[in-house]
Amino acid sequence: MKTLKEFVNLQEDIKPYNILVIGHSAAAVRDTAREEPSTPIIDKVSKQLGIKISHADFVGLHINKVSGGHEVNSFELDEDLQVELPDSQGNYKYQKPIKINPADWIIMPRGLGTLGFTGSRNWYDMIKNLEEEGYFILNDMDCYDLCNSKYMSYLKCLQHDIRTPKTEPIVHSETVEDTVKKLNTDFPIILKSSTGTQTGVGVVVVESMRSLKSLVQMTLLYNKYLPIIIQEYIKIKYDMRVIVCEGKIVGSMRRNVMSDDIRSNASLGATTEEIELTDLERSESIRIAEEFGSRLVGVDLLPSEDRENELPYCLEVNANPGLNAIEEISKDSPTKMILETYKDRSIWPVSTP
Repeated sequence: MKTLKEFVNLQEDIKPYNILVIGHSAAAVRDTAREEPSTPIIDKVSKQLGIKISHADFVGLHINKVSGGHEVNSFELDEDLQVELPDSQGNYKYQKPIKINPADWIIMPRGLGTLGFTGSRNWYDMIKNLEEEGYFILNDMDCYDLCNSKYMSYLKCLQHDIRTPKTEPIVHSETVEDTVKKLNTDFPIILKSSTGTQTGVGVVVVESMRSLKSLVQMTLLYNKYLPIIIQEYIKIKYDMRVIVCEGKIVGSMRRNVMSDDIRSNASLGATTEEIELTDLERSESIRIAEEFGSRLVGVDLLPSEDRENELPYCLEVNANPGLNAIEEISKDSPTKMILETYKDRSIWPVSTP
């Protein structure tokens, strides 16, 4: 029989918690249309589990400290969770303030974007302050920082012997040839932004030195300090997205490379299907998530030729993985497994404001 203390602790562990998702609905830099679900999958599953979920947008956001926690003030959102911006006369409306506290709320900053590109330093500082006030930020800002830099992620992989495509930073438009020599691989190679790519936009396959020089010069002409990298090109038919939550795999999918393209993003039209990972791929995904200091991430893997015996390549780690695509093809709901995981309050960070 459980003691009273154990019973109280059990009750606390299963007490419903709340989620605040802070997005940035105007963040997209793509010039092509794409359909987004009007109701995110996390909303549907949260409702099924009795978890309260609230939404805010970083645009116009301000957070006030109040007795027992904080008050979140955000511009109104429409039924598709798009922020309603001030009109031509400068009129704007705020939604009802959202009252939060560290004991009962998980904060999911889904729209921080890239500083100076699709995001503001003020937004970052607001979330960092909540973290220092004792809130559970999923993921924490150290993990966000690391995953938001493809070059730093590459260095992290090297530090921990994680197999990953060779990568070099472009430090100046006049040093491109020397950088390619350091990369020590043949064309074609990959040129991409180290930060700020969105669903494959910002990733280019380059066939020659001449093309590479021109692309680098043009890119840096319009954004002198944009961090860009070149990367070894590994030809594949598909890659794998593995969702890891608290050291456990809750979902995995195969993303097939699109015809006449190098990308496999579901949002760009690539086909997806559930995939059974090998033991090696499973253990490596969990290890990568651990080395990146993450709680909930999408680990993107390139399969090796011998999947059973040869390590996969880690392409990148996503600190804000989308769940809609993997939810559609999974037999068991990854979103449900994630939300049920956090019913256990004992794994929440200790609140020490």
